[in-house]
Amino acid sequence: MNTPRKSPRLYDDLAHLWPILSPPEDYTTDALTLRGLIEKHFAGSTDQRRSVLELGAGGGHTLVHLADDYDCTAVDLSEPMLANCRRLVPEVQTVAGDMRSVRLGKTFDAVFIHDAVDYMLNETEVRQAMETATAHLKPGGLCVIAPTYTRETFIDGEVADDGTATDSQELTYFSYVHDPDPADDTFEMILLYLIRENQTRSVEVIEDRHTCGLFSNDQWLTWMGDAGFDARHEEADAGDPGAGEEPWTLFVGIKT
Repeated sequence: MNTPRKSPRLYDDLAHLWPILSPPEDYTTDALTLRGLIEKHFAGSTDQRRSVLELGAGGGHTLVHLADDYDCTAVDLSEPMLANCRRLVPEVQTVAGDMRSVRLGKTFDAVFIHDAVDYMLNETEVRQAMETATAHLKPGGLCVIAPTYTRETFIDGEVADDGTATDSQELTYFSYVHDPDPADDTFEMILLYLIRENQTRSVEVIEDRHTCGLFSNDQWLTWMGDAGFDARHEEADAGDPGAGEEPWTLFVGIKT
């Protein structure tokens, strides 16, 4: 039985901040990469509308760029995030479920797991998520897994910040990642939100801690192979090369 997990506040009472903190346009490049992999994989196949399942789809910020051309289904543990998804892209089917155990009783041409896979904290949980992906793929289907970090790309103490504004609020956030125990397969991401209400000029400071899994390229490829995938590691463009962004690490598998 999977251990119940307390959701970080960003996916619970602060989920309304998600479209502001990480707007859909930030996912354009990711969606183009995924689209390219799907089209390349199915090139030459019978012309038909493909089906895509995203496990841990959150607010639908990747699927919004794909839903016009694919039949998309979004699975996520967070009901508030799925509500964001339904508002943004109502044509996507949404299902509340745990990627470690959900079973929809149908299969898809492609299964995608973006950075939600970060919340798989150990080998057992990663393997469970991969078994879910396998169970929902047609023979020869495409699986793409995209963790935020691997052991090879993780930078201990990395800091990022950004800010935006609406008519009523100014929102600034900082993220800090660190590895509190190199012997453990996890890292911690600490988010700080500074929310300024324009009318009252008051500022609220909120701390939100996320524990995430951290594994090597070889571990990802081994576990995908064990789950029934012919797997490979790829690096894709993460956005504007001039912005100094690191390549996007992807693990691409074909169901054998």
